[in-house]
Amino acid sequence: MKNQMMFFKKTWFLVLALLLLGSLSACGAPAEKEAAQQPEAEEPVEENALPGTWTVPEGWVKAEKYSTENKIFYVEEGHEEDEQPDNISIEVGTNRYSVEDHMNFRDAIVRQLTMQASSVGAELTGEGTFTAQEDVLYIFTISEEAVVTKQFYIVGDQRYCLVHLTNFTGSESAEEAARAIADSFAWE
Repeated sequence: MKNQMMFFKKTWFLVLALLLLGSLSACGAPAEKEAAQQPEAEEPVEENALPGTWTVPEGWVKAEKYSTENKIFYVEEGHEEDEQPDNISIEVGTNRYSVEDHMNFRDAIVRQLTMQASSVGAELTGEGTFTAQEDVLYIFTISEEAVVTKQFYIVGDQRYCLVHLTNFTGSESAEEAARAIADSFAWE
């Protein structure tokens, strides 16, 4: 019985990964953007160590005690001292993929996230779209029992920006804020 459950679990995640790959393959050309309601925003924020700018929605503040030179954290104002606040982090990394090879970059992320999700029994879904600057944007959602994580990958040439939302409360405004940050990101 235990072997059958393991086989079922592995097969389920393989099917999920294949479905995810199929649903993301439509991200080859700009499509009409959804008219999403965006929260009010402040001016773009520039961080010296990160090669880009973005807009931080009103009501979100930098979490100084968690932020580093290479990874910036934001929390909702008034929740800076919460034990587990909903939070959004921003970091930039490098990879071997050109911007034209974004599908292979996506596939690598899917493989990694599928392994991570299967190890904790989480559900993984994904979609592909574009930022306001027409950069390729992949969005992966990892749903666990106590937390939902959304990873927004903005594709650059042999680099990426990751906007990572950790949503403990299920707050829709936290998701909107992370999406607004990802959508406003512009490479320098």
